[in-house]
Amino acid sequence: MTKRIKTVLILLSVVMIMIFAASIGMTLAIWTSTGAGLDNNTVAPATDSSMDWNMWAKYFDGVVINDVSHTAAVTAFHTDGYGLNLETVIIPTDVTVDGVPCKVVEIRSQAFADNTLKQLPVTIYIPPTVTRICAATFANLPSLTRVVFGVDSEQTEPCVIEDYAFMMCASLVTVSTNGRQLVDASGAAITASGNQFMGSAPEFRIVTSL
Repeated sequence: MTKRIKTVLILLSVVMIMIFAASIGMTLAIWTSTGAGLDNNTVAPATDSSMDWNMWAKYFDGVVINDVSHTAAVTAFHTDGYGLNLETVIIPTDVTVDGVPCKVVEIRSQAFADNTLKQLPVTIYIPPTVTRICAATFANLPSLTRVVFGVDSEQTEPCVIEDYAFMMCASLVTVSTNGRQLVDASGAAITASGNQFMGSAPEFRIVTSL
C-alpha cells in the first residue's frame, strides 16, 4: 500500500468519525472566559435535569456581581465555531471568574448574540440558581425552539424575566417552568402573551412540565 493511499484512508477515517460524532452528539467540557476560552476560568454545567442534555463545547463570559455573596452573571456565549449538532445550551450553575468561585444568578442583555446559535434548532436550559433574565437576553434567536427552567427545593425565589427577553424568537413553541414562578420586573406573573415573548411561534405556550 502506497503512502498516498494510506494518507487518503486516514483522512477518510477522520471524516467518517466526525460525521458519526455529529450524528450522535458529543458531551464536552464547558468553559467560561473573558477571552472566549483563552484563560483558565471554568464553569460547572447544570446537572439537575432528567433530560439527556447533549451539547458541544461552549464558552461563557461571566462577571462577578457581588464579592460578598459570591454571585455572578453570564454576559456572553460563544460556540466552538463549528456549530455541529448544537441541540442544547445549558446555563451554568457555578462559574469561576478571575479566581473567584460564584453562583450564576443572572443572564445579561444580549448574552446570546452568537451567530451559530441563530442557525440551529436549540433548547436552552436555565438552572434554578438564575433569578433574573435581563431585557433582550435571548432576543432574535429564530431557531430557539424551547426553554426549560430547572427547579430546586432550596430555591423558592421566582425568576424575573425583563421586557423583550425572548423577543422575535419565531420558532419558540414552549417554555417549561417545571413549577418555577416567572414574574416581570414589577413582580407580576408572566403570561404567554407578555412582551417578553413577543414574536414567538403562533402556537407558543407556557407549560409547567417538560
